[in-house]
Amino acid sequence: MSTEMNKMLARRYFEDIWNANNPDAAAELLASEAMGHVAGIDVRGADALCARVGTLHAIYDAPRFRIDRQIAEGEYVLAQWTLVGTHAGEYMGASPTGKRVSVTGMNLFRIDDGRIAEIWVNSDDLGELRQLGVISM
Repeated sequence: MSTEMNKMLARRYFEDIWNANNPDAAAELLASEAMGHVAGIDVRGADALCARVGTLHAIYDAPRFRIDRQIAEGEYVLAQWTLVGTHAGEYMGASPTGKRVSVTGMNLFRIDDGRIAEIWVNSDDLGELRQLGVISM
């Protein structure tokens, strides 16, 4: 696939799976044994990923990922993003606050045969917890 097609696939990952909370899109966009690496945890397969999507939607009311920039080379796409949502569910000991939260991060995708095969995630979890009042800095 071209780098532009790979970038579109990475964009659809955020729009169709995370923003739309659509688990059916995962079967189309992810390789059957897709692997995610986030916060020292390996997440394998569409079912595990969709469980994480469901958790995010339980914590935040209408969470939305915005792609701020993308860079692609060969089979890799780097997406810098901002997540915004309203804290509506318990998270890390924080009861729902109704606060609007903004978190930044990056995903590095490896594309294989037109599907996402691997994802590395790096996000500002400490900033998120600070905004929710779980920690102070």
